[in-house]
Amino acid sequence: MEPIPSRQAKDHVFVDIFNQPKYCLELFNALHPEATDITEADIQNITISHVIVDKPYNDLGFTVRDKLLVLVEAQSTWSYNILVRLLLYFADTLLGIIKEHESWDIHNTGKLPLPVPEFYVIYTGEKRNVPERISLRKDFFNDEAASIDLEARVISTESTRDIIGQYIIFAHVYDRQVKLYGRDRKAAEETVRICKDRGVLREYLEAHEKEVINSMIMLFEQEEAVKRYGNRMRSEGRGEGKIATLAELVTDGVMTIEQAAKKMGMTVEAFKAAAEALNATAS
Repeated sequence: MEPIPSRQAKDHVFVDIFNQPKYCLELFNALHPEATDITEADIQNITISHVIVDKPYNDLGFTVRDKLLVLVEAQSTWSYNILVRLLLYFADTLLGIIKEHESWDIHNTGKLPLPVPEFYVIYTGEKRNVPERISLRKDFFNDEAASIDLEARVISTESTRDIIGQYIIFAHVYDRQVKLYGRDRKAAEETVRICKDRGVLREYLEAHEKEVINSMIMLFEQEEAVKRYGNRMRSEGRGEGKIATLAELVTDGVMTIEQAAKKMGMTVEAFKAAAEALNATAS
């Protein structure tokens, strides 16, 4: 049984900042500097929710008039498999858009007015010289005449000139501070201080400094709890030990009781009864 994946502190900032219309508009302007007449009213966020545990992605999607922009963040390691992640995200997004329009019928002969998709990868890892563009046809199918393709632009360069480059700087500063101080309050505070001093995401960090630092600390603690959980699960082979550990994680708020029951292949009622029985035995 594997530990439950948790959202990292960088993910929180990535999702939070670009879910705000003001900064989402800045993001679009960085990608399309030629589009000078776009306003916040033109932007509709369609980011798929519940992506921490139940989905293989934790990313951003929004429409701007007739365009659909999908961004994913690649953090620690570079992998071309991120194209598969984009493809799955796009499929789910299209399904959501179609469901929102009750008059749309995929069985009709007329073509649906689908938005034009654009795909981006924001890479904040250590690997340098990553490709500027990747595609299913070129990188997975060897330039063969494949029936499907998906191409994404990769952005990995630090820059103070636009909000994407600033976010990449923030991610790199965060990684360096965690290496220096570990997953501790000091790392969170220094990340915010350094970025503000350099003018990186300054307006956002000044407005949300306490929230960002507290979220980092909370996520540090969650990651540590999940790590302890994984170590304990590997060392305990008995079902009772697994139930006890999962029950502790539910109590600590790391997971819901529904998720814990699913991990054990049990109903919620059965998991509750088993946890209560173990608790009574321990008492």
